[in-house]
Amino acid sequence: MKILAQVLLVIFFVILFFVGLVSTAFKFQLLDYNFWQSTFQKNDVYQNLAVVSKDSFESQIAKEGGNKNDIKILTDLISKENAKDVVDRNLWNFLSFANGKSSQINVYLPVDKVPNSLLPKNISGLKTEMSLPDLFTKFNFQDWQNLPWQKLSYLGATTHYFFVGTILFLLLILILLILLTEKGSRFIGIGIAFVLSGSFTFLLVNIAANINGAISGGLTDKSSITSVISGTMIPPIITEMIYLWQVLATLLFVIGLVLLFIKKPGYNNSK
Repeated sequence: MKILAQVLLVIFFVILFFVGLVSTAFKFQLLDYNFWQSTFQKNDVYQNLAVVSKDSFESQIAKEGGNKNDIKILTDLISKENAKDVVDRNLWNFLSFANGKSSQINVYLPVDKVPNSLLPKNISGLKTEMSLPDLFTKFNFQDWQNLPWQKLSYLGATTHYFFVGTILFLLLILILLILLTEKGSRFIGIGIAFVLSGSFTFLLVNIAANINGAISGGLTDKSSITSVISGTMIPPIITEMIYLWQVLATLLFVIGLVLLFIKKPGYNNSK
């Protein structure tokens, strides 16, 4: 019975570890403004974003038979400083909403930096910062109320509860595995749980690396500004996450192997 109980606990541990890994990634990385900003600065994303965005606009104009000098006033506005301003402010607005610190999503549009004569009539009345509902209304997007965007405001709190709950359950499982290990026996159950969790994390690293490569490949498609922007901004974030997962996976794997050879103190009188 003890062996069966340990097997079940190891399975639950690996499953909960995956939940904990995801909640940790959201809580300390994806929902952390400082993580995004430091990653972008470290990888010079703002400069790269300005360069590829400018190239993409010029490439589209050339394909349509236009002259890139015709939009020089606009492309000159695409600088590292302006890119940082737009990205950082919108990122802060979104994460504030996702973490429950703001009641609505505000969108920052640097229309004040563009000459009025160059602004299309349909956006001439835009403010530099507008709520997402107001922006949808401005562009006559009638179905915005059907989108579940309001649920994003619970993302931070939900992630926190999942993280804390998962940590507590993992600790409980570790305690049970220790109690189920007889005195003088090796910590086989805990060791296997750590080794499997580490191996599983390595598998996720490989999957994330493949996804990262596919996204980076979209950078070559300059005909799509969405592909250009995502291909510039997302890969550095995934790379940083992969690095931390690799460190965690290595620690788990090594600790698990060590535990397989460590015996629980005491003597088992039944042997």
